[in-house]
Amino acid sequence: MSIAKRRNITPNFDARLLTEANNLCPFCGKRLLGEKTGQSVKLYEIAHIYPHSPTSEQLVALENVPKYNDAESFENLIALCQDCHTKQDFHTTAEDYMQLYNLKQKIMGESKAMDSASNVPIETQIGDILQKLKSVDTTLISPLSYTPVAVEQKIGQENSLLREKVKAFVVQYFPFVQDMFGQLDGIGKQKFDKIATEVKLCFQSMEEQGLSQEAVFDGIVKWIKSKTQSQYGIACEIIVAFFIQNCEVFDEITK
Repeated sequence: MSIAKRRNITPNFDARLLTEANNLCPFCGKRLLGEKTGQSVKLYEIAHIYPHSPTSEQLVALENVPKYNDAESFENLIALCQDCHTKQDFHTTAEDYMQLYNLKQKIMGESKAMDSASNVPIETQIGDILQKLKSVDTTLISPLSYTPVAVEQKIGQENSLLREKVKAFVVQYFPFVQDMFGQLDGIGKQKFDKIATEVKLCFQSMEEQGLSQEAVFDGIVKWIKSKTQSQYGIACEIIVAFFIQNCEVFDEITK
């Protein structure tokens, strides 16, 4: 067994891995940073996807898996909670390895998509609509009187949970959100068209990374939250559901 030199993980490199994972363990969802007496507490470890110094058994088992030449490269490292790192540290089968490898590919794709989407602007009036959604009395809203066919056509059966959530938001809130957009200050339809274009650009930046429909939906929600500095996660989901029903969003994603 050869012993390779381990990389000296700098704070900036560490921060990149944490940001990529959204400060949550990509396996179990535990927080990777805690807090004690006002100070951040490290609850994670940096794991190698392809073993840093593979045993002879690992060399045989992982002979034909996709891997990077540099075991210390960013692409071969992932931030995990301490429990998940312990479970994964001694994986010896190709199946175990591919699970971790595919997880890294997924979060790298999502991270790249969010980096790309961060360059897409959004009109400030979206924040006003989010605020109204948060405080609206739902008993006063007239629900949609027809089945949201666009959602049925755009979100496949394999994503049935996402589809049913989006349909429920559309049925309950579509007329209200449509009315709120109609009341926007400015130029009316031109203002709405500009916002719709911004949402579509964000969608395209996600779609280009080959993300799943669920990941694209979550990514657009995060984009709206970030751009508006909103804490209203459900309100952001309602806005995305509205654009899925009403605009060219999800038209091209089939998986």
